[in-house]
This record gives sequence, structure tokens and C-alpha cells, in this order.
Amino acid sequence: FTAEGVLHDEFRPKYIDALARERIVCVSAGELHSAAVNADGDVYTWGEGFCGQLGHSTVDSGNICGDKRPQMLPKQIEHGGIEDEVITSVSCGARHTLFVTEDGEVFSTGLGHFGVLGRSYTPFEYDAAAALGGMVEDLPEEEAAEAAEAAAVADAAAAAAPAVQAENNTGISDETRAHLDLLANLTLDDPSDQCYPVVIDSLEGVKIIGASAGHRHSMVLDDKGRLYSFGTGTGGCLGHGDCLKQSFPVMIQEFAQNDISIINFSAGVDISMAVSSTGGVYSWGKTDGGRIGLGNAKTSVSIPRRVALPDDGSTKAVDVDCSYVHSLIVGLDGSVYQCGGVGIDGADDGQNLDDEFAADDERAGRPVKLRGFNIWHRCAEPKPQKSTERWKKYGSYEVKGRANMMGEAEKWGT
Repeated sequence: FTAEGVLHDEFRPKYIDALARERIVCVSAGELHSAAVNADGDVYTWGEGFCGQLGHSTVDSGNICGDKRPQMLPKQIEHGGIEDEVITSVSCGARHTLFVTEDGEVFSTGLGHFGVLGRSYTPFEYDAAAALGGMVEDLPEEEAAEAAEAAAVADAAAAAAPAVQAENNTGISDETRAHLDLLANLTLDDPSDQCYPVVIDSLEGVKIIGASAGHRHSMVLDDKGRLYSFGTGTGGCLGHGDCLKQSFPVMIQEFAQNDISIINFSAGVDISMAVSSTGGVYSWGKTDGGRIGLGNAKTSVSIPRRVALPDDGSTKAVDVDCSYVHSLIVGLDGSVYQCGGVGIDGADDGQNLDDEFAADDERAGRPVKLRGFNIWHRCAEPKPQKSTERWKKYGSYEVKGRANMMGEAEKWGT
């Protein structure tokens, strides 16, 4: 903290001292929270927790109550459903988190309204509207109305709860004091099972080996290379041929029916991408600005489509990563391709081609290879060079540096 109680932004990687004794094997960062898994399969989370995305809870008389307080330092998840599980990977979305166990189960926690948890859940008892803030602006009218209604019902129930009585020596009204007590206490302890990890039981019998938590949708992969998606279908990001919401995992039939085995995948902000076992790249969802490599047209793709890399198909992909308005594709040879782009210094989001390609309709909205960058090549971080002065002049005398003087001490017997 600064003297004003404000957290510093970090512009360069900084060592996390709180995890110094842990051997970390997996990390993930969401919108406002982060998570890490150690070699023993324990999970640590930190950051904002107002939607239960950190997965922390307390147990009182056998009853679990979610703890939505923010965590400044990594804290191990000790209650809920994963304390006895060995976690192999974790994925943080906007306001939810997915955990994959070595037994092939998936646990989810956080804001479940859009179906991203892949399971049924109990509603938040307090401050439900705040949990949805900034998440419903571009949803279809019907889905946005459903979100607003659910939040209003939950908040009305909270407002009708008995006010907390406490001694009032602050000069403010009892009504205001009761409201502040509600916000300061009740909103941070919530019995909703959205606040702690619970297994996705609809996947029973399916061994899951990977998960990706997006903005408002999620995807999981089983050991046979079959991909499942759930959550809001905005922009066709679920890949089921429509834009409908799915509250439970549904297998993407385009891959299953064409015998396409998936090895890597990523869920972003209403966009999705996947890599097949043969190195092919597929994408679906919103296409604005070339963000998924299927052109610049402002449209939606609801069924996975093959993405053509600009090298006549000679490069095989091994990984993909989706963000908000851009995506990355990693080739087997270490090359990196970018789809779309993030506007900086006032520029619009979207692909920013070199002038020589600006009018190239075939290249517009397609993956662009990043020049001078290869993930397999490591370069030492440049360090500032320090100049050393061997001699300093003072009038007609020249004085040697301290190191040289100490080196001659034995010679002169001092």
C-alpha cells in the first residue's frame, strides 16, 4: 500500500513471496483474481472475491458459508469440495473459477448466473446486483432481463432481512447504520454454493483433463479429445450452431461427428478456439476486428470453422489463447500468430496491418505472424550497463580506486 492506502500497479514481473515455499505447477489469472496449484495438488487464490470466485469459505456447526472477502495474499482453499482432492489444473474466468482433479472431476465456483458453473446452484442472498455489474450490457434482451430480475429478487430479499442492531454513537441514522452493517458484513458472508467449489455432477463418468473459464462461458475437455461447452451463447461462442445459453456441459457435435480430436482450447470474451490432434486450428464466436482469424466482418460464427494460417498449411499449431478482442496461435516451430488486436493510445481495437497489407482483402482479419518472436527461443533480459571509473584526478594527483588500494595493502605491509 501507499501512504494513501492505494495499491501499486506492477509493470514488471515480481516474485510472490507468499508462495516461496511452494512448488507451483499451474497458474491462472482472471479479470480480478488469480490462482495457483502446487505440486501436492493444493490450490491458492487471491484477488477480488465478491462473486465467490476465490472459493474460500468458513464452516460453522457443519454448515458451509462462503467468504466473499478480497484476499491480498495467496490463500489456500481449505473448505468446500476440493480440500481432499488433488488438483491438476485451474482456470480463472471473469468471475468464476474451474478446478480439474487428477480423478477427472471438475469443480466450479463463482458467479453462476450465465451457466458458467455447469451445475445447479443456490442464489446469492446478498448484493446480487453488484455481482452482475458490467456483465450484461451486450447480452440479448431476454437474457439481460432475466439477469436483472434475478438480481432484483435477491436484493429485495436481502433488504427485507432484519436489520442488525448495534450501538449508534456516530451521529448517523439507525436506518443508514443498518444499511452499512448489511454491506460491511452480510455481503461478505454468503451461504450460496456459488461461493465455494462444488463438483459438476452432470459430467459423472466422463474423465476431464482440462478446463478453460472464459468471460461468460466455459469449456472442458475429456480424455478422448471431446470438447464440451456451457454458459451464455452470445455470438455463438458455445459452438452448438445457435446463440442459446446452456446451463450444463454440452458436447460440441461438430468435432464429435467429424472425428476431430481436440488437444488444446481456450475460452475468451464470447469467442472460442481449439487445436486438433493434427495441428489444425478452429474458432467460433464473435468475429469483429479479426479477433478469431475468420475475417473482419462484424458477425458471429456458431459452429467451429477451420482457421487458415498464412503459410500454405505447413505450420502445425500446438496451442491457442483467447482474450477480449484478440487471440494468439502458437505453432509447433515456436512461431506465434496474432488474430485481432488491442487498440492503444486512442486507436480502435482490431487488427492493425502494415500499410503494405492494409488493402489486402485476403489477409484482413486473418492470423498475422509476429516478427522476431519465437516461444522456444529465450533471450537474457537486458540489464543496464554500469560504467566503472578506474582513476580520478584531483589537481596534479591521481588516486587509485579503493579496490586497487586494498590490493596493494599487503605489498606495503599495512
